[in-house]
Amino acid sequence: MRHTPHIPLLLLLLCCCTGAFAAAEHRCIFDRISREAGPPMRAIVRELLAQERGGTQVLTVFVPDWAPIRFKVFSEDMNNSSRYCTAAGESRPDFRGGTLVCREQDVLTAEKKSIILNQMFPRAIQLHVDRLHVQPFTGSAIVPSFTPGTICGNFEIPSSHHTTGVFGADMFLYAAGAPIGDSTRVWSVPCATLRGERTVIGVINIGPDSVTESEFSVRIVAHEIAHALGFGRRFFEARNMTQTIPEVRGKENVLVVSSPKTLEKTRAHFNCTSAPGMELEDEGGDGTARSHWKRRNAKDELMAGLAGAGYYTALTMAAFEDMGFYRAQWGMAERMPWGGNSGCELLTQKCLTNGVTRYPKMFCRARRRLPVCTSDRLALGTCITTTYPDPLPAQFQYFRNPRRGGFLGDLMDYCPFIRGYKYTRCIDGRAEVMPGSRIGPKVQGDLKGEWAA
Repeated sequence: MRHTPHIPLLLLLLCCCTGAFAAAEHRCIFDRISREAGPPMRAIVRELLAQERGGTQVLTVFVPDWAPIRFKVFSEDMNNSSRYCTAAGESRPDFRGGTLVCREQDVLTAEKKSIILNQMFPRAIQLHVDRLHVQPFTGSAIVPSFTPGTICGNFEIPSSHHTTGVFGADMFLYAAGAPIGDSTRVWSVPCATLRGERTVIGVINIGPDSVTESEFSVRIVAHEIAHALGFGRRFFEARNMTQTIPEVRGKENVLVVSSPKTLEKTRAHFNCTSAPGMELEDEGGDGTARSHWKRRNAKDELMAGLAGAGYYTALTMAAFEDMGFYRAQWGMAERMPWGGNSGCELLTQKCLTNGVTRYPKMFCRARRRLPVCTSDRLALGTCITTTYPDPLPAQFQYFRNPRRGGFLGDLMDYCPFIRGYKYTRCIDGRAEVMPGSRIGPKVQGDLKGEWAA
């Protein structure tokens, strides 16, 4: 008779497997890509002419009324087999100026291409269409001739787009399906703006090894499209949206988005009327810091630096509206439990003191061995801490043992939380360690029985 292995032992074995955690991650590197690409160029705008009786009529470039943002995606680089992997062992461009050797999972099959173009892009784009309005662009945008070898110049752009231009949308994306090769699944960058500085042209690369129909994958693409639309430090600072706040949780200073609507929505979400703004990430190095929400405070938000549930909340919508290019549709904001109604102490005090937290649904202390739901309900996991060789900085000491804390790479200021396992995710977990749970690419947070918490 076949028996199910003892669950704690099985989870211990899963935890010890290489990549049990990391394989589930998408680590955004927008800041690094943005610096490699340089500042966006200016697109030349050509007014379109409409035929009228007795002559022609010049159409205005912008319609004064606001309407849902429109997108067009061009995928020439997915139609040229020299620009994507067709077999393992090939060498293909990475669209950042280098090449990578293709792995089996990097092959862009016809099925994966179909999922990208017919599932991932339409669903990710719809998340923005439902929430952001712009003044419709009715002209033709002449795509600049980007310097060969630069990120924007590495994408194939039809010659007519440099002469006749592109029209019929408010944002134009050039997409590739080239190998990426690390914990980043997708990356993007804005390439050109209109006169008012709103992005009109961007590029995006979706690694074939990450292509699925899951909501998790769709939210990652939506995250990267948000960067192409302007969500990031360069646009925040250009629009005077940021402020440096000294002495926060023992840190010398932190950077926040303090523009009016973001300030309002931050105070409402956390129920903290003294919050100075929405804190930006300061961990993750040059790829992640300062262009994402601080993950410790907004772990499950769309614009956190590590992918998770990806809730498109009023926080991100407010940042877009404060740029001046977009108007948010507030009735479409998604609710994020993480940090909701937490009060000011979450933002100003340590996540744990002597191993005790005021926020047990967010942070943990590694006493419980049975798996429980992660905060986004996308996986089962356990509370994991580690002991470092040296004491952690004073502001990150949460236990009586000053060397104990969460993982540095989690972008959580060493705060421990329930971390999901690669093999216990709703979208592709192993049924034998998730009894009673529904598993599949379209399942979101359906964990059942004794495992739900």
